[in-house]
This record gives sequence, C-alpha cells and structure tokens, in this order.
Amino acid sequence: MPQPPARTFAVMSNKGGVGKTHLAVNIAIHCAREGNRVLLVDADLGSANADIRLGARPRATLLDFYERRAEIFDCLSPTSYGIHFLAGCNGDFALANLGHQEKIRLLRGFDRLVKRGGYTHIFFDLGAGIGTRVLDFALVTDECVIVATPADIVSAYAALKACWVRYGNLCQMHYFKDHTRAKEIFTDATTIHQPSGLRIGFLLNQVNSLEEGKRVYFRILDVARTFFQAPEEMPPLRIRYIGGIPYVHGLLRESERNKLPAIVMYPYHPFSHAIREVSEVLLEKHTLAPNHLAIPFTDRVRDVIRTLVS
Repeated sequence: MPQPPARTFAVMSNKGGVGKTHLAVNIAIHCAREGNRVLLVDADLGSANADIRLGARPRATLLDFYERRAEIFDCLSPTSYGIHFLAGCNGDFALANLGHQEKIRLLRGFDRLVKRGGYTHIFFDLGAGIGTRVLDFALVTDECVIVATPADIVSAYAALKACWVRYGNLCQMHYFKDHTRAKEIFTDATTIHQPSGLRIGFLLNQVNSLEEGKRVYFRILDVARTFFQAPEEMPPLRIRYIGGIPYVHGLLRESERNKLPAIVMYPYHPFSHAIREVSEVLLEKHTLAPNHLAIPFTDRVRDVIRTLVS
C-alpha cells in the first residue's frame, strides 16, 4: 500500500519571545511518543535555536545545504527523543535573507527529503515575523499554527491578516485553483465536510487560565470576521482554537539551562499536560479537510514553486 502523505504544520508567530520554538519542540516530541515518525525543521533561518532547546549538536545545518557543502539528507540529525531534526543556522546574513531562487531551492530540498524520509508528521519552526519568506513556507503546510500570548493580541491578529493577504495573492496567481470557495469566508475547521481553504490554528501561550486563552482567541476571531473580505474565487479561511499553555515562571528558562525539553524534564507538570492536550488536538485525523489528506506535502511544494517561478 502507498504510504499516506505526511501531515505538515508550520509553527509561527509575529514577534519573538512568545515561546514558539519551545512549543514546537515539545509538541514534536509528544507526537513521536505516540508512535509517529516525526521531523522537526528549524526554518527560523537567521535566528535558529531549536538545537539549544533540544540539547542537540547537529552534524550539519541548512547553511551547509545552502552553501552546497552538504546534501539535504546530510543535514538530518537523530535525537534521543525519537524525532529527526533538521537544524537551521543562527546569525548568517545570507541564510536569513534568502533570494528568490534560493527559496525555491530550499523548497525543493524539503520536497526530496519528505519523499524519501517516510515521515508521518513534519513540524516547521518558522522565524518570527510576517514577511513572504516566512509566509510562503507556512502556506505550503496543512496548517499554520500561530503562537501568541494574551499580551500581544494585536501581533497575533496581524499574523492572521498577513497569512490571509498572502494567501489571497497566491490565489490570484492561480495557486489553489482546484479548491472550492465556500459561501462564507469563515468555516468551522473541525468539520471535514466543508470545502478546504487556508487552515489557521491559534495556540495561546502563557495563559493564566484556559478561559483566558479562549477569550483572546474569540476577540481575534471577532475582529477578523468584521474586517476580512474575499473575492468570489478565493477559498475560505478555516480557523480553530488549538488550546492554551499555562504561564509558569522560570520553567522554560530552566529547561534551556539544562538543555532538556520541558516535557522530558517535567513530565507531570501542568505545562507538559497542556502540551499533550494541544498535541492531541493537532493530531486528530478527522480535523483535516479531505483534499488536504489526498494531496501530498510534496505536491503542494511543487505547486508553490510553479507559482513562484511563473
């Protein structure tokens, strides 16, 4: 039987310091513990630090691939947590400012890697911000996960809006041309019978309570419903609340000092319990739209490349 396509997630935020990389690392580890074959890609190309969160020492990084010193397969690093890791590079100007052709080459590298890796789940830890370098990688995936905190609602809304605008640009360039538009811009992301479109999940970090996380999410959603508009040919925005992670003073800093992921260091802590819960939400197969389940990640990469070079 042919292997089902990998499920892919882009973890992004509009600003740094919200815990994006910590969450990506810990969620990937839990996913692997559930018996999945997981790849974590540190696609924060100029400020990569997932290796520190993992306590990993990669043999090669994406900089080696970019400078043609290594093939994309040579940049893979196994970890003691059951996941494979593709490291970025911190502080390199060229990698942080990929040109058009370099971005296409990197997408093609991911394409080759995913085809031969046999992964079931791929998490891309993207850089902070809302430039096209971030958004084009995010929109290739099955779902963009926007990480935010209750203190940066405006930034979270800006990230959602940027995804929506860039998605509209790609639609006008006839990417997603096979997708169907719903009558409403917004659809329920947990209902598989809705037509597919842009999938956005909100993950609220540093919340004082689960109720606070939901309140923040619905405030962002209400603003988006008021101001977002779409042309007739544009597929819908599918948005959902993934969950909230409690604020725990000093926990992640201590995790960094010990170079151990928090879910490994404190498996029974409320933080780790929340990580397991939001991971289960992400991993539910029924939450993906049918045509996303049918279109492999590598085919979506190819479509984006065709759009970018046309």
